[in-house]
Amino acid sequence: MSQSGAQSASPFAEASNNAPGYNLADVEVVLFSPVQNTRRVIRDAVHGAGFRRVNVVNSLDKLRRAVRETEFDMLVLEAKEHIEGVCEHIRDIRHGRLGKNPYLVITVITWKPDDTTIRKFVDVGADDIITMPISIGAVTHRVDHIVENRQKFIATSRYVGPDRRDPGRKQDPSDPGGFEVPNGVRFKATGDDSAKVDYEKIERANRIVREHRLRRSTLRFDHFAAKLERFIKQKPGESLPRKELAEMNELVGYIVRETEGDPRSEILELVGSLQKIMNEAAMDGHPEANLFALLRVHGEALLALLRGGEEAAELVVRAVFTAAKVIDKRSSKRKEAEAD
Repeated sequence: MSQSGAQSASPFAEASNNAPGYNLADVEVVLFSPVQNTRRVIRDAVHGAGFRRVNVVNSLDKLRRAVRETEFDMLVLEAKEHIEGVCEHIRDIRHGRLGKNPYLVITVITWKPDDTTIRKFVDVGADDIITMPISIGAVTHRVDHIVENRQKFIATSRYVGPDRRDPGRKQDPSDPGGFEVPNGVRFKATGDDSAKVDYEKIERANRIVREHRLRRSTLRFDHFAAKLERFIKQKPGESLPRKELAEMNELVGYIVRETEGDPRSEILELVGSLQKIMNEAAMDGHPEANLFALLRVHGEALLALLRGGEEAAELVVRAVFTAAKVIDKRSSKRKEAEAD
């Protein structure tokens, strides 16, 4: 996240200082700038940094049409009067709902460098944020970063975008980590063919997104299952926290949708069993801790399957077999209670 450029009062204060070897003339840029009195300032700064193919649009409708109907490498979004609209636009691109390339380089230029506003742009997957007033040097510096050190992406059920996590954090061994995405700016600036944006590379990245989303959703589900298992043991008889239970139900729904049609029968069987146990836990006002222990085992078995771990088959068999016994036992108890 960058706030470079905040100190410069004029876009003409610095000359272009592109790194040697970069040629930005062929990089296709769409610039969204609805504020007339700053449109020229931003366009001149972008042009001064070395970009020559800049298509300027001045409304959100035209912006959506440009992303939907044209192919380009970089999106520069001025966000002064349309912060929520800009955020929605970025989110739609990153989640594959708008345009052909969810991995576009996206830079936001904002007039509001407060933490809340910056966090909004970060949370929807912007590559970079530059604060006004803007300068040629600010644009050049950030483009250098995009070309040489663009952050890897991560994907969850709610987020696709640059990995903003602390590099020094303690990482879960099951976390899939970040992954490289196509980078049209780098390709056209340096000729690096590995960064080229084409259908094959986008599809490969899309497959990684789907896999990582599923794995991270399962990790999060496993976390909640363990948390609620502890809660029941520590506070027997108390109602379960509604927020965590709702989150688990949402995650199960996501896991079910993402695994529909999976060619691996063991995944379908395991997810079907997971859904049945979750339904049991949600129906019961005061479920036993062992239901959440069983949900946790299902989560661990699914993670092992997705990783291709050697222990996966054994975990799946154990989880499904135990789940079937638990469901049958609880069903019998309900029938006996109804008969009484």
